[in-house]
Amino acid sequence: MTPNESYYERITDSKKPENIRRAMISFFLDHGENVSYTARVFRTCRPTVTKWVKRYKADGWKGLRDLPRRPHRCPHKTPDHHQRLIGNLRTNHGRRPKTRIGQDKIQLLLEQRHGIKISSSTINRVLHQLQLIRPRKKKYQKKREIARYRKRLKALYHWQLDVKYLNDIPLIYALVLRGILPKFEYTIKDVLTGTAFICYAHRLSTFNSAKFIALCLDHFRSYGLDLSQITIQTDNGSEFIGSITAKKDSLFTLVVEKTFGARHVTIPPATPRFNGSVENFHGRIEDEFYDLEDLLNLPDLLGKALTYMLYFNLERPNLNLKKTPFEAVQQQTEMKNPQFMVFPPLLLDQLPLFGPQLRSVNDVSDEVTLLLRKQK
Repeated sequence: MTPNESYYERITDSKKPENIRRAMISFFLDHGENVSYTARVFRTCRPTVTKWVKRYKADGWKGLRDLPRRPHRCPHKTPDHHQRLIGNLRTNHGRRPKTRIGQDKIQLLLEQRHGIKISSSTINRVLHQLQLIRPRKKKYQKKREIARYRKRLKALYHWQLDVKYLNDIPLIYALVLRGILPKFEYTIKDVLTGTAFICYAHRLSTFNSAKFIALCLDHFRSYGLDLSQITIQTDNGSEFIGSITAKKDSLFTLVVEKTFGARHVTIPPATPRFNGSVENFHGRIEDEFYDLEDLLNLPDLLGKALTYMLYFNLERPNLNLKKTPFEAVQQQTEMKNPQFMVFPPLLLDQLPLFGPQLRSVNDVSDEVTLLLRKQK
């Protein structure tokens, strides 16, 4: 600070401007409260000195601090009752209590129901002020959550199940379109060890889904797994839960819970990342199998698919685990028999598990047992 610096320059360079104002007021008081003389010495104008003198006389030394520059009134502020409407539409819209609609839908409802026109950006700002928009989690936060989740799991007791569409794979598109190859691949995968099994189907239905899970659970039971501790996780597809308006459990759920005593859970709607393990497998098998093999007909597909699945479960190391799925199973469970990994891909449409002779869903396990004995 040089003697030639003006009051404004000192204020601009200072980290604590109230100290400069304190010096100016002290000088003012010590020199007969002369406004002109004080303004000349501090190289500022009379109104500036007068302003800080009034602040000092009103609030003391605290009055020399900077005040917020926010305006005292905002004529364009969204009215409080409009903000309450936005909050109510966000939290109470729809029949489901946890359903939340976005800013565009709120904008439409405000105009249709209440004749209020508000921009979507304003609605977004109000939602943030009301803390009705959750911040997105960072990637590292998601990884930590997944790590904590995996620690609670037990190997071979939490399986993800999903269906892969085969009619969008260029090399087999024509064969799928003509019905030579099936259109759907049913996949079940253990979250912890990466063990996976598949079957195929021409039709996507709860019947075929129930057949597939019956084969899987009977396979697990035959190797000593406690089915009451097993959880089968699926998305909310109609092939698993049936109609969304149904009041009773679907056939798939009945087979899982009533016939085999396992547990069926579904992921939240529109969140495929919750089924990330089996979704990752679908991308892997397309890159390593469907895009490389020349598949001519159904027997060719089933035979080569069995070979690939044996390679995947017994020989192919998982990059995250640094070991094959079977090695992970051996280390984390008492399962030592490699025959557990032998699960031949079948065409579900041809399996007579749900024929006219089936009186109850409880007959499924018996039919599965008979079928597996015939297969062996």
